[in-house]
Amino acid sequence: MNDSSSLSTSPPDEVYALVRAVLRLSRRFHQVLDDPLERSLGLNTKELVVLAAIMDGADTPSAVAERQRLPAPTVTRMVTKLAGLGLLERVTDPSDLRRQHLRLTAEGEATRARTRSTAQDIVQAHFGHLPVDRVQAAQAALDALEAALITQTPEGNPEVNV
Repeated sequence: MNDSSSLSTSPPDEVYALVRAVLRLSRRFHQVLDDPLERSLGLNTKELVVLAAIMDGADTPSAVAERQRLPAPTVTRMVTKLAGLGLLERVTDPSDLRRQHLRLTAEGEATRARTRSTAQDIVQAHFGHLPVDRVQAAQAALDALEAALITQTPEGNPEVNV
């Protein structure tokens, strides 16, 4: 019988240690990627994440904000900058004139392709020495952790777009 009281939970110290390790890794990845990407492409990491979200199907500013967990005013400022650079365009929804859809321009798509190529080169230079089996195991573990986090929030509600 699968009763929820039989499910074990992680001890608080282990969960805290995990969160700290993920934050350290996140800082390290940002340190390695942020400056070279900005020098190479003229865009900061958050702006690149907005482009990626649009390319991946988030077609309104609110969808981008939700998917990337960014404040709506921040996304609005970034969308304005990216549109001004000719990387995306806003298209007014004819059925609701208050709603704008976002689309990458050809230049925006080219920038995303350059971003991926540049980021892969940077990652390879800094982390390419890691054994493939370790990278695959880490990816599998992170995917499983993300799935567990998406499944339930502490309040017991399903969580979407973590």
